[in-house]
Amino acid sequence: MGKMIAVWGSPGSGKTTLSVKLAEALYNRSRGKNSVIVVFTDIVTPSIPVVFPNFRAEDVYSIGTVLSKPDFFADDVVSNMVMAKDRMNIGYLGYKDSENSHSFPEYNEGRAKYLYDILLGIADYVIVDCMSLPDANNLTKVALENAEQKVILWTPDLKSMSFRMSQLKTFDSRGYMKERDFLVMNVARQEFELAAADAVLHLGKIDVTVPYCVALTEQYMEGVLFEPLKDKKFMQAIKAIAERTV
Repeated sequence: MGKMIAVWGSPGSGKTTLSVKLAEALYNRSRGKNSVIVVFTDIVTPSIPVVFPNFRAEDVYSIGTVLSKPDFFADDVVSNMVMAKDRMNIGYLGYKDSENSHSFPEYNEGRAKYLYDILLGIADYVIVDCMSLPDANNLTKVALENAEQKVILWTPDLKSMSFRMSQLKTFDSRGYMKERDFLVMNVARQEFELAAADAVLHLGKIDVTVPYCVALTEQYMEGVLFEPLKDKKFMQAIKAIAERTV
């Protein structure tokens, strides 16, 4: 069985980007031998069009198609993954452009758990890019309840701090916060760099700080987030997260 890693944090904290780059780090750590699946749970702002905006329509699939089937199996899941041609051991599942919560029939927690069980049976690592609010959908809720490891992201800005103060007690009371969680401060934007040191005083324990990366911003703008990133300082931080999750 594989290992589930839930990536969760405040809105705009870089969950999707970190999930993609964490998959890259885990893939590279095994020199391409380990298989990694990334699940994008966002149904409000689908991530597939963000990560693969230049892919042809016929090469892009939807996790909603899988969940809406009366019965589905490993072959159904694999056939609906988006793949990067040069790295066949990394697969991506998520919602496509124009899809939202009304596009497919509702599914329960048991169905989400069944999907994750299938994924964990065919991959060494399943990285779940969670929505910020656990009740946003059952893919997020089930991942936060069952993940062996959680990577929690904060950014050094007032919006992230406000979200943390507002929601943290609720999440803690529901059992989502664990001592083994890996806490990450992500300097997602260049203007956040000066505030990073002060933010640590408010956040407390931080395991890793992911620095702002110009090359990552360029990848985002070009629509090639799934491609390898050569920025050593940034990838060193991602590798530190990967080492904690193995």
